[in-house]
Amino acid sequence: MNPRFRAVFSGSVLLVLSACASLPADESPATFTNDMSTAQAVLSAGYTSIIDKYIDQVPLRTVTVESLRGLAAIDPALTIEQSNDEIIIRRHNREIAADALPASDDTAEWAALAAQLTREASDYSPDLRHANSEAVYQALFDGALAELDVYSRYAGAEEADRNRANRDGFGGVGVRFRIIDGHPVVTDLVAGSPADESGIAVGDEIVSIGGHPVVGLSVDEIVAKLRGAVRSKVQVAVRRTADEFVTFNLERTHIVPPTVSATNHDGVVHIRVKSFNQGTAQTLANTLAEQVNNAAVAGVVLDLRGNPGGLLRQSIEVADAFLSEGDILDTFGRHPDSIQHYEAAGRDFAGGLPMVVLIDGRSASAAEIVAAALQDTHRAVIIGTASYGKGTVQTVVRLPNNGEITLTWSRFIAPSGYALHGLGVYPVVCMTDIAGSDRDNILAALDRQPETTKTLSLWRSTDANSLEARRELRSQCPPARRAKDADLEIAAALINDASLYDRALQIATLADRNAAAAAVPETAD
Repeated sequence: MNPRFRAVFSGSVLLVLSACASLPADESPATFTNDMSTAQAVLSAGYTSIIDKYIDQVPLRTVTVESLRGLAAIDPALTIEQSNDEIIIRRHNREIAADALPASDDTAEWAALAAQLTREASDYSPDLRHANSEAVYQALFDGALAELDVYSRYAGAEEADRNRANRDGFGGVGVRFRIIDGHPVVTDLVAGSPADESGIAVGDEIVSIGGHPVVGLSVDEIVAKLRGAVRSKVQVAVRRTADEFVTFNLERTHIVPPTVSATNHDGVVHIRVKSFNQGTAQTLANTLAEQVNNAAVAGVVLDLRGNPGGLLRQSIEVADAFLSEGDILDTFGRHPDSIQHYEAAGRDFAGGLPMVVLIDGRSASAAEIVAAALQDTHRAVIIGTASYGKGTVQTVVRLPNNGEITLTWSRFIAPSGYALHGLGVYPVVCMTDIAGSDRDNILAALDRQPETTKTLSLWRSTDANSLEARRELRSQCPPARRAKDADLEIAAALINDASLYDRALQIATLADRNAAAAAVPETAD
C-alpha cells in the first residue's frame, strides 16, 4: 500500500481522526512539586505543541492563563486574575500567589511561570498539595484546551499508553478474555499470535500468569501481566476442564489489535472495518486479495457502520485499495505540513467489482474519508444514514511524562470539493424508511432519485458556514445507529442486480454534474 502524496508528509507527526502496572500499595504517586524541572518540561512541550500545531492561532498568554484556571478542577476555591503585567492566584478571594508576565513569547518561560505559580498555590491549597502530578497535569492541560474544540484533549500516561496500544500495537500474547463469574475466560485469539499457535483455546479459564494466580484481579491488572516487552517470555496456565490444567510458555510478540473481518455469502464479500489502526490497510488488502482471488465474487460490501475513525494515513490507504485513479482527500490547516493532497496509487485490489459502502450516524472521520472518496470517484454506492460529520484531523504529541496531547490540526475536503465537518457523507439509498430488502423496496428508494440528486447537489455546493442549511440537509436522512441485517441484504441485492446497481451509482454522478453547473456563475450579454 503506497499512495502518492503531492505534498511532503511529515513522518514525525501522528495524525488521527480517536496497560500500565499500578504502583505498589506502599508507594505514593509523585506530587507535582517533587520535580519542578520535569513539570516545566512537560508544560513547555504541551504549550509549544498548542502554539505551533493547533488549527487556529492561540496567544501563548491565553494558553497559560486558561491552563492555570484549570486548577479549579482540583480546588474550586482557586481563581485566576490577570492584568497587563501579572497573573494573580486567589483562594477564597485571598491572594496566595502572583508573578510578572514574561516579556517574550518563549514557551519555556511561560511554562516556568505556570509551574511556579502552581507550586506557590499548593502551599495554601491542601487539595492541590496532595494531588499527584498526573492529576495536576490533567487539570492544567484540560484548562489550556477547554476553549479550543471538543476534539483537542490531554491524556495522562496510563490512558495514553492504552491509546498507543490501540493505534500502534503492543507486546503481548494475542489473547482476549472476559471476566465470567469472577474468572477470566478466553473469548478470542489473534490469528497467528503466540497464544493461538501454542494451543490456547476459546473457553479456557486463565488461572495464573507468571506463576501468580489471577482470580480476583481486575481486567486491567490481568492485561498488564499478559503484556510486556516484545520477545520477553511469560508462562500462562489455564483450566480447560474441571480437572484438566495446561501450562503454556509463550514469547510475547508485537500484537496489533485486529480491525478487519470478512465473510463471503453467496459470492458477496462482506468486509467489516471496526476502526483504523496501523494494521488496518494491509490487513484489508490481504483480505481482499484472498477473497477475490480464491472464490467467485460478485461484489464487495465495505461495512463502516459504527466505525469511529482512527489514523488518517490508514484511511487514505484503505480508500486507495479500491481505486485505480482519482483524488482521495485534501487537508488544510495553519501548519505548513497540514496542507496535503492525496490521490490513488493506481491499483484496485477489488478489480473493479461492484461495491457498496455501509455507513451510519456513528461512522466518523477516517470512515467518512473512505466513504466520501469512494462515492465522489463513483467507485461505490453508499447506503445507510448520514454519517457523523467529523471533518477534522488531529495530531498527537507525546509529552515528556508519557502523556499525550491530541490537537485539531487540519480540516479535510472530499474529492467533490465539500467540507465534511458538521455535514458528513450522504447515502444515495437512505435506509431510514426501508423496512425490507425485496426489489420493490429498492425500486422505491431509487425512484426518489430526483430528490436524492437534489440533496446531494446541495450537499456538495452549500457553503461550509451555512450551518442552518447544512443541518437541514442532514435531516433528509438523519444520522442514526444502524446494525440491522436489512442494510446488508439491500447491499447484496444491489450487487446482484446490475441494472439496480447502475441506477444507484448514477445518482452521485448526476449530483456532481448539477453541483458543478450550480457553481458556474451566470453571465449577461
